[in-house]
Amino acid sequence: MSTARSHRCSRRTLLRGLGVSMALPWLESLPRAVAAAATAAAQPPTRTLVTFTGMGFHSQHWWAKGEGNAMELGPCLKPLEPWRERAVFIRGLWNEKANNGVIHCMQTGNILSGAPMEKKEVRTGVSFDQVMAQRIGDRTKIPSLVLGCEETVPGLQDGHPLLYGSHISWSSAVSPTWTETRPALAFDQLFRTDRGREDRRVVDAVLEDARSLKRRLSASDRQRFEEYLGSVHEIEGRIKRAGKEQAAGGWKPTLAAPDRERPADGIPAELPEYWRLMNDILLLAFRTDSTRIATMKYCNDASTIVHSHLGIRDNHHYLAHTQPESLITLNQFFTSQLAYLCEKMAEVQEGDRTLLDNTAIMHCSSMLHGNHDAKQLPVVLLGGAGGRLKGGRSLDYLEAPNRRMCSLFLHLMDWGGLELDSFGDSSERLPGLV
Repeated sequence: MSTARSHRCSRRTLLRGLGVSMALPWLESLPRAVAAAATAAAQPPTRTLVTFTGMGFHSQHWWAKGEGNAMELGPCLKPLEPWRERAVFIRGLWNEKANNGVIHCMQTGNILSGAPMEKKEVRTGVSFDQVMAQRIGDRTKIPSLVLGCEETVPGLQDGHPLLYGSHISWSSAVSPTWTETRPALAFDQLFRTDRGREDRRVVDAVLEDARSLKRRLSASDRQRFEEYLGSVHEIEGRIKRAGKEQAAGGWKPTLAAPDRERPADGIPAELPEYWRLMNDILLLAFRTDSTRIATMKYCNDASTIVHSHLGIRDNHHYLAHTQPESLITLNQFFTSQLAYLCEKMAEVQEGDRTLLDNTAIMHCSSMLHGNHDAKQLPVVLLGGAGGRLKGGRSLDYLEAPNRRMCSLFLHLMDWGGLELDSFGDSSERLPGLV
């Protein structure tokens, strides 16, 4: 391919400025705008997203009955009622290898791999999201985006590595994938190539290139493009404000201009704003096709977060074991994050479908409830997986011969563009899911 043609192709996916690159959202008129790019995809890609909260849900209030718009949801799932027809609730799946102990961390580290976990050293299996990242992640700027909202917990519990409870994504048997918990650094992964220019806004840096492209777009795409640029501006502003408002743990420069690469900072002091900001960065990653594979760990297993914004005084770990009524409120806060993602994805039009239509979301936890019941895991699927997933259903595999989580992962990889004969402890897909 000639240098000139290569440049034209690159402009299909990136806006460029001095020291900055910014991925573009999917726009239906782009193939026409750069007609020389003969290999441009005509259809938007399917994204794969895993979201996770530790320690399960209230044991008596996580359930779904019926089908379609008439589906009844248990109290923990109430925020998802507007999305019942886009959801598949799955009962009875498990990771057999997570049931060899009753310690939280030993029921979490293999949630996305199904692999055995060593008890005296850190060793498990590669998670399915990282298998996808390693094999097809080169299609995007970032092979996979791994985000979290609670820091890693080191140390041992009864001689077992606590690291298992802080990581759901694993790049190798002995190496968890780095989980970015700082919004500013997560944002940098998407848009910055020169971290020495933190004083310049991304949109300003690529403005000339954006103006040139805008003239070549259709009227509907121009509106979509302007909305996208506005959302990038807005999130940058929120990150800046968060850095000023955070209560502790943030870095404040002592120089008028940086003289080193910027460290992590910018975590909002208020937990709801923190989670919302991380969700929005995730949405930007998908909208710009910066990545097609992502995990979001809202909290660790055995989480010590106190959700005071909900009027709750005890930490999450204690609530999960005692299961008071306030645990339902906390569980609803978790599922409200899924509802928010669905709402925002449904607002993004991608051709004849929406971003939600083109995404497969799997929410899971490492146990059904906090008293170490990992014999059946809470799982809900949301989105359309590019037209491959039909919602409005509740499926029960508790008594089925094949109820392996890895059988579900084979489906998720299929939808994301990676077809394997086997993964983890499964060589067959779940019957009745598609």
